[in-house]
Amino acid sequence: MHRRKIQLIAGTTYSVSLPKEWVRKNNLKEKNEILFYEKNDRTLVISPYAIEGKKLNEISLDIDKYISAIDQILFAVYYLGIENISLFSKKELTKDVKSRIRKTITHMSGTEINYEDKQKIIMRVLLDKSKVEIFQVLYRINLIIESSILNILEQLNINEIRINENEIDRLYHLITKIISLSIIDSNILNSSKIKNVSLIPAYFLISKRLENIGDNINHLSEYLHKTKVKFENKNEILNFAKTELNRSISYFMSKSTNIFQKINVDNLRIINDYILKSKDKTIQNYLEDIIRYVVDIEEEIVNISFYNQLIHEGFL
Repeated sequence: MHRRKIQLIAGTTYSVSLPKEWVRKNNLKEKNEILFYEKNDRTLVISPYAIEGKKLNEISLDIDKYISAIDQILFAVYYLGIENISLFSKKELTKDVKSRIRKTITHMSGTEINYEDKQKIIMRVLLDKSKVEIFQVLYRINLIIESSILNILEQLNINEIRINENEIDRLYHLITKIISLSIIDSNILNSSKIKNVSLIPAYFLISKRLENIGDNINHLSEYLHKTKVKFENKNEILNFAKTELNRSISYFMSKSTNIFQKINVDNLRIINDYILKSKDKTIQNYLEDIIRYVVDIEEEIVNISFYNQLIHEGFL
């Protein structure tokens, strides 16, 4: 840690000298530019301007080396913020490989193929990362989950559920991309509204749990569609999950400085008792997971709300 005194220059400008070791470590010289931005806890972050220009903007991958995991490799490249992606093979790309690539791209927001031949596919990511706010994407996912729950409660339309599931996956990968970039890019950390690196794990866990809930609702719907089975207390259980998720995401959107209140323990016990009464173990397992993930989300929101309150009261 370095300490510096603020200097007043010519009665109008405040100045602080930079640590010599930091300047040398980052290969900075006189008249080089550095980047400043203020976080919501009033901390001023200083970064070498050159760091922003060192990001990997394009990549070329030999598909033959990654044939068994090409979908996950594409997601990894997408999360890194690389905008120009070339995939090539020394032999002709098979129909299966092309199909897997196209299916993966549908979950990569802002990505499109702009060149393709028998041995190569070139794609570009056109997403403006600086305009993606985590809260808005979480809100969108919650709306889709609510739509799927209402679908089950009113009249099951399995095709609509499947469309919703694909959209949830796409938005989840978008959040993962923004969160990943927030770790390495101070600008994205600021524009995403996360603002503080220490909160990144909490936001990632919340987004993952929302995606888990979407998966379980999809699996439950497929099972109900196939078996035509009905289960007791469906309205109470699913409405409870919907209400708690709405309450959680609404807390984010309100930007409240109060501590978030978790699910009432007695109400949670009643819902778990309803779930245990289900005679179908498959349905029971899906419902248990949904409620457990809802609780996980609320626990993380409590942590975030406490941190934000400490900032609001001037402790941090």
